[in-house]
Amino acid sequence: MVMEAPAPAPVKPQRKFNDCSCLHATDRNATQWGRLAINASQALGVKNNCLMIFIGGHDDELVAFQLEQLQLRPGCLDSVDVFPYLREPVIENATLAADTFCQHSRNRSATPIYSSGRLMGLRLRFQHPPTNADRWNLTLTASYRFLKRENFRTDGRLVPHSYCDFYFFASLATEEGNLGQGYFHSPRFPAHYPAHIKCAYKFIGRPDTHVEILFEELQLPPVVSGGCQLDAITLFDAESAHMSSVIDVLCSSRPSRRLVSSGPDLLLEFNASSNRTAKGFRGKYRFVPNEPGVLIALPPPPAVLEAASVAVKEEKQIQIQQLQLQHSFAAKANSLPIDVELSKPGRPFEPCKQIFDTRVNKSGTFDSSQLFLAKHAVGGSVIGGSRVLQCRYEFHGTPPERVQIRFHDFNIPTEHENSTGCQPADALHVVTEMRGETQELLCGAFLPKPLMSSGTQLHLQFMGKYPPEMTNKVQYYGFRAEYRFLTNFGIMSGVQQGQECAFVYNSSERISGLFHSPNFPGYYLENVVCNYYFYGASDEQVVLHFTYFDVEGIETCDQQTASDYVEFSNFMTTDRKYSRYCGKLQDFEMRSYGRFFRVTLHSNDRFVAIGFRALYTFETIPMNNSIISLRDNASTQSFISSAPTRAIKELYQFLLFILFLQHSFK
Repeated sequence: MVMEAPAPAPVKPQRKFNDCSCLHATDRNATQWGRLAINASQALGVKNNCLMIFIGGHDDELVAFQLEQLQLRPGCLDSVDVFPYLREPVIENATLAADTFCQHSRNRSATPIYSSGRLMGLRLRFQHPPTNADRWNLTLTASYRFLKRENFRTDGRLVPHSYCDFYFFASLATEEGNLGQGYFHSPRFPAHYPAHIKCAYKFIGRPDTHVEILFEELQLPPVVSGGCQLDAITLFDAESAHMSSVIDVLCSSRPSRRLVSSGPDLLLEFNASSNRTAKGFRGKYRFVPNEPGVLIALPPPPAVLEAASVAVKEEKQIQIQQLQLQHSFAAKANSLPIDVELSKPGRPFEPCKQIFDTRVNKSGTFDSSQLFLAKHAVGGSVIGGSRVLQCRYEFHGTPPERVQIRFHDFNIPTEHENSTGCQPADALHVVTEMRGETQELLCGAFLPKPLMSSGTQLHLQFMGKYPPEMTNKVQYYGFRAEYRFLTNFGIMSGVQQGQECAFVYNSSERISGLFHSPNFPGYYLENVVCNYYFYGASDEQVVLHFTYFDVEGIETCDQQTASDYVEFSNFMTTDRKYSRYCGKLQDFEMRSYGRFFRVTLHSNDRFVAIGFRALYTFETIPMNNSIISLRDNASTQSFISSAPTRAIKELYQFLLFILFLQHSFK
């Protein structure tokens, strides 16, 4: 092995691993480049006809490896394995290679191979090598470069206990163009991402901003035919995944245009469901203020919140801000007049309470800013130098409506920086309807899952401190949320049947899409039975791919274990071919035997979980299996249509039996 300024430099054997000779390449020039050269004279006499080469950088570096020229004996007598995912300079027999080169090759101009860490490993294996170097035409020349790992760091906040879920928050800076920007990458970028992963990148902006996304690199496995059947990136014009809010689905070439959200939030989902992987993507994001004159759903966060998230102001300055806010907040159209009427200066403390009635508005937004108005801020009790304030939010629907709450901004300090526990005096309380007791406490810097009432009413109570005692670096305090009075159980796909939790999916309307449990990705409801009916054409079958499944239950998923469960059937009635499904399961697939399929979620009054989400597709049945599959199918339509035929057949058999008896007696 040889090393020059651009030419190769010698590398001497240092250690032996796994019964192979071993070389280490760490040399570099001023531009962080190095060169590698292996020939027959270096390969002669290696241990067990095997040579390992480790290219190693510093702990904060990655390796870019470019194979330039490769001459090997035909018939794969010589081979080169590449290992870009090593943590230590050890290659075991069980270690899988990311790439393998063999056969005779000329000059190679392939794209570089990147490591995921500081090490890149090569293993050269030779079968029955010649004893004379002159008779062995072996050549390997390559260049490598050390790159700073920080150049490929994702600038968001990793969700605790997740592999690749990130939050990106806009800052509260008032200077234009300084609301937050940075880069995001696929896992391991620029190395290939792992197979069978799912990542979520959530961009949470201010109410007066929108999100711009620009992909600088995008490399996914090639699509064989039309559509995105393999790995894909889906962008949603919201903080949660809804098919109605899809901006774009990317699975091939990099879009040259900027992808822009209409509101302050954007969700990017990366689903790598295939066995093949690629380099992935590198994108740039930024939060951009809305242009003047553009209607915005909500006013910008009040100045008192920005001040509260930075430092404790002097009492005199706070009172001035509070008096100014009295004139800046308009009455909310979706609240009853008694709750939005602002008090005059000097008026005594009034309780903070907002009532949202379905007879006024079916949907709207609410936030914690009402709590900090002057008429409420002068009340409350003082704990640790902060004034404890509280505000109640009541939602009143009419049967059969339910209330759903989705959060767009949320940051209420936990007990301390590394804790997930909430302080009752500084949290959002979910209150039970009957007893008025706290059912759940919400706090932290991450968006809570959607909430859904079990009946027509939902009560929330926010208890906050002013000034707040921040335990994280998010420059925002409080919450902002959206409410909706729904009759569809939060299921946005399919056609609902009446007012029940029953939805129909016809291939004549859509051949593929998503369906999920009620209130997904929040907890599904107690004591609910939800049916999903899939109807294909006569030559089609239903294929369901579950990407998430967590239904409360254990073992046999029956009543003895008090389990919720999901039932599958090719009939309107129970199908003995399938057992019940419950618990937390990895991705799996279900197929119908014909044109009809039913999925049913059963929940009891014990415990609940997140539920499920699945992709449905209507696929054409192969001709040689279509007759058999259609015979096995038994939807309501096919059962009814075949009933007269069965009756005639049975009558015909009965008449033949009578004639046979008459003939026998004669």
